[in-house]
Amino acid sequence: MSLEWFYRMENAVRLSLPDLCEEFDDFQILFDTDTTLNHPAFIFSVETVDTEDQFCIIHFDSIHQEFYAFHYDEESDLESKLLFANLDQMLVFIHTSFHEFIGDYDDDVDYDEVVNEMDEAECNDAMEEYDSEADDEYEEMEFIGGDMEEELENIEWLTNDKHLHIEDHTVNQEAQYMIHLKLGRTLDTGEGVLFRNTITKQDGEESEEAILFYFKEEEASYIVDLVNEYLNHS
Repeated sequence: MSLEWFYRMENAVRLSLPDLCEEFDDFQILFDTDTTLNHPAFIFSVETVDTEDQFCIIHFDSIHQEFYAFHYDEESDLESKLLFANLDQMLVFIHTSFHEFIGDYDDDVDYDEVVNEMDEAECNDAMEEYDSEADDEYEEMEFIGGDMEEELENIEWLTNDKHLHIEDHTVNQEAQYMIHLKLGRTLDTGEGVLFRNTITKQDGEESEEAILFYFKEEEASYIVDLVNEYLNHS
């Protein structure tokens, strides 16, 4: 449960943040960390005269050694979990979240007082260019969720549903986990699929995460060996 990567990434983000976006110069951007959470977080906010509004939160799972964040898509009405493999992916998410935030912020302000140097055509061109770049950058990230319903339709389930309830009572946390597991195979390629849905209740809050883990037939025996190795060391 080391936080070494968390602190190394914090330093890297602080060094990269000033050059991430020219529009940062027009706002008071705050970068805070909270290590009191079960999953420590990077918290990015915009400070105004009266308020301090968060526009991006990135968590760190110290057990699995991974950074992640949640992104809500208004069109599909789905919330996806994004995993960040490196600093560049994280900076892309921070940058995109900032522009999504100021887009909502700008809906409430008087453009005549804020924008006086760009005509309508220039504004439209700039936004189209930004939207295109953001779409390309998001394609490089790993999403958990998204089009899962379509994927589930392509699976033949081979096992019954397995449900288990886990309670974690430690000095640092009180949490409950409701886990749903089942195994299947894809109809088109025959690959194995492990479905895992986890509902977590912690600190009065509830979150849900569903993932599909795909594997080839040749991998199955190796996965069994790895699981047995884990059980032998438990």
